[in-house]
Amino acid sequence: MLRLVRYAVFVTWAALLIALVRAHMPSAPPALGGALPAATPANGQTDEWSGLYMHDHKVGYAHSRVTAAADGYRLDETSVMRLTVMDREQNVRAVIGADTGPDWAMRRFTVALTTDVGDFDVSGAVDGRALTYSMTSGGETTEQHLDLQEPIYLPSAARAALVAQGLRRGATTTLRVFDPSALDAQPMTIEVLGRDQLTIDGRQVEAWKLHESLHGIDSQVWLDDAGETLREEGPMGLVTLRETPDAAVNAGWGGAPFDLMGAVAVPVRMPLNDPRHLTQLRARLTGIDGVAVPTDARQSLHDGLLSIVVEAAPAATYQLPYAGATQRAELQATPFLQIDHPSVQAAAHQAVGDERDPLRAAQRLRRWVYDNLQKRPAATIPNAVQVLQTRVGDCNEHAVLYAALARAVGLPARVVAGVVYADGSFLYHAWDEVWLGERWVTVDPTFDQLPADATHIKLVEGGPDKHTALVPMIGHLGIELMAPDASG
Repeated sequence: MLRLVRYAVFVTWAALLIALVRAHMPSAPPALGGALPAATPANGQTDEWSGLYMHDHKVGYAHSRVTAAADGYRLDETSVMRLTVMDREQNVRAVIGADTGPDWAMRRFTVALTTDVGDFDVSGAVDGRALTYSMTSGGETTEQHLDLQEPIYLPSAARAALVAQGLRRGATTTLRVFDPSALDAQPMTIEVLGRDQLTIDGRQVEAWKLHESLHGIDSQVWLDDAGETLREEGPMGLVTLRETPDAAVNAGWGGAPFDLMGAVAVPVRMPLNDPRHLTQLRARLTGIDGVAVPTDARQSLHDGLLSIVVEAAPAATYQLPYAGATQRAELQATPFLQIDHPSVQAAAHQAVGDERDPLRAAQRLRRWVYDNLQKRPAATIPNAVQVLQTRVGDCNEHAVLYAALARAVGLPARVVAGVVYADGSFLYHAWDEVWLGERWVTVDPTFDQLPADATHIKLVEGGPDKHTALVPMIGHLGIELMAPDASG
């Protein structure tokens, strides 16, 4: 059972993949002159190779190319990652392409994420003040629209804009950047911190150091005087180093792929006996500065001291489908929760049958998801249709499918994420909450629990596209378990 738990508990994959897509959009060549002028790369093209590292272990490489076109630029990048999660090697390939105008504003883009479990493809085009995009996963394509108030850019275009202003200490730019992992546009701010010494291939070079911030993810970037990237330090210890093509692809690999789970686990000194039946937990949290840890009827956080008391599942106060006004948002379809898709509707009604009591329906759904998904690490950004097709996954897949099935039968549900105890450490994990009319109640379809045990510490509300909110905590979160009667 313990090994099964560890296989099933791993929300960090989605955060890492999303960070990869966000951080490694193609690097643009330097632009000279005005705020976002037309600029021509040397010989009409730039071509860069880099190695990807985590905690000094090589985990992949990236190849980016920018080509000048008659009406703007063509940007292409391929990134490859190879890691181990619980003795299983995971291979991820991200291929990103985009066309921009001469001002670097995005016109069209494609993102193709290929993993050992399945593919995730997004493509879109800007038409006036709207972005129309389609997501294809599990052989199914859904189309969405995003209204735009201003032009949108790739992360690399924001960097090019700053270079265009002239690299100088204190120079800053903020642009609206499209995030293909969250299918939304977010402000990205870049600031030049000043000159810095950087060691490359054993020699010291002068570089410009920049700070970039996008949707709560901070990165440090070093550019040469021409504005080309020498080094990036991103979330979760992810580092990008400029390398020759041969070195990027062939050099620096260790014997075994990097163990991601071991690197992000949060160890504790006090072991817990029978954690799956624990009903109360007290712990002191550190490394959460600036993080809005949710407080609700189940868990409270005051001055770093966390208290969790497992909630009782109340008798529901309504019949399915929910018709109230307060929780309508948790009944809606999203690009990742395709609740109107025939396969989702069929599975939901197979699981629930004619049950109209929300609590009993929630229990049936919990058991159905637990019984029908094989538990093993899955390097994907999951959506409900794909999960139903593959029937494989870790906690991400379980939580996303459960939320979609619940919403499909009119039971308000949401995905949450945080950490859970297993084998002497807290591991990053995702589960669900359902609305029973008086309160939200936790459901963990990966562990087949309703309510979930007290070692479930909620840090984020939202699906995989929101899990990057965990990134600032990874490597910094500390948990000191306390006896139930210990004072704060």
